[in-house]
Amino acid sequence: MSDAKIGHRICCFGDSLVNGVRDGEKGGWPMRLGRRMLAEAKRDVTVYNLGIRAETTEGLKARWKFEAGLRMVPEFPSVLMFGFGVHDANHAEERGEETSMRVSPASSAANAAEIIGEASKLATTLWIGPQAVIDGGKSSREINERLEGLNQIYLETARGFDVPYLDLLDTTLGDDTWQRALRRGDGYHPDKVGYDLLADLIWDWDGWKRAVDLID
Repeated sequence: MSDAKIGHRICCFGDSLVNGVRDGEKGGWPMRLGRRMLAEAKRDVTVYNLGIRAETTEGLKARWKFEAGLRMVPEFPSVLMFGFGVHDANHAEERGEETSMRVSPASSAANAAEIIGEASKLATTLWIGPQAVIDGGKSSREINERLEGLNQIYLETARGFDVPYLDLLDTTLGDDTWQRALRRGDGYHPDKVGYDLLADLIWDWDGWKRAVDLID
């Protein structure tokens, strides 16, 4: 029988980079955080990986609150974690040399504000900023440029709601480990090593540590 302390219920919402697409171990960074909580902090937390492949903020805003409600119970503290943006910034249509985003910056900003604003009223909320796609050709450069704009919007939105925001865009754009992991993946999703890196970055973040009572 484990002597680990029963702890938080952690709901991780977002897209394929939350779900763990291309992760050889499966489960992405949410699974890794749960595993480390048990092994290192002796906390038997319940982690729900609620990422959906290719989901944009349009889909997320329609489902997250219902799904969170099914998993939140008064007996245990809840943490709501969100990670999105890459699929909003992805190409929707191609017209010659021009492409359009799947979700416009204005709509993505409005969706994010609705999601994070509502979540922050319900439980401790953490926001994981979007990660860069591969630093390669014109298509991926365009997506990263769009992500730069969304990242700034998201950062300001998080400040407005006093929600901790982990800004990962510059880190992942310039990190050789991440970029190599993307090359071994599909350019949008890393392999196992990339998810290891994401989990490490989140684990070392004070926002995470405070949310799960690892620090005051």
